[in-house]
Amino acid sequence: MINLVNYYKTNVQNNEYYYRFYKDLITRPEQEENELIELGWLDESYRDNTLFEVYDLEEAIKRFRDLCEPNLDMSSDKNNIMCFYLVSFYLNKNGYCIEEFPHLLERPPIEPTNFTIDDIRNKALELKLDDNGTVPYKIRRRIVAGLHFSKKNNGIEIDEDINELFEKISTRSARFQEMTEDEKLKEIANLIENLLIEKNGYKKLEYNKVCFEYINDDFIKEYRKQIQCFRHAKGTSLEERKKFSTNQKLFLIDYGIIIIKIIYELLRQKW
Repeated sequence: MINLVNYYKTNVQNNEYYYRFYKDLITRPEQEENELIELGWLDESYRDNTLFEVYDLEEAIKRFRDLCEPNLDMSSDKNNIMCFYLVSFYLNKNGYCIEEFPHLLERPPIEPTNFTIDDIRNKALELKLDDNGTVPYKIRRRIVAGLHFSKKNNGIEIDEDINELFEKISTRSARFQEMTEDEKLKEIANLIENLLIEKNGYKKLEYNKVCFEYINDDFIKEYRKQIQCFRHAKGTSLEERKKFSTNQKLFLIDYGIIIIKIIYELLRQKW
């Protein structure tokens, strides 16, 4: 589990935008807790609560969506306000942005409601989803549910056609850039198989038309074999995954995207 308070304290720099929230996010809550503990109204176990913990980036994104729930108190509830900034900071530090609001995670507003109420309403008006200027809760929820979280400048870009293919095969209909590294490798393996499989085996394509001799059937076979462990949740596969470093995973993701682009282009020429 990632403790968002500790993550913020460890990673925030005093010359960056998010440092302006330090007093409210760290100093004041710790001071208030110490006072309550001295008075005997709280014991030390209070510090172990999981209010500001997330399991991974996927859960952090879900938490952000939850914080945009239209009937949630984001103007006076200190916990909700703290969580909004801590989750935003965590996502921003991990290279995420929201495609519909590209600068929000870099510079969240001083008042969260400027986004959760005003910006969401303005987006509904822009999309003409209002009812004579009124934006019902169901429309606000639809907009929040449709927000696309993607990594900034993260690896090789993919065309929208390929992104749609990833969404179709994803068990949760996720866009590629919203996936974790392990999930990306899983879906790359699935998509390569989906594109190449046919009744009697796998399609043979003329890869040298596009990439000379740098990629061929044998390379793709070995690549699929290497990332096979990301498709399964058994004990041996989980142990295999641990052997990959972050840099190795990023390389395999980029290499897989190159393979998919080549396969897709060769198949499109036949279509």
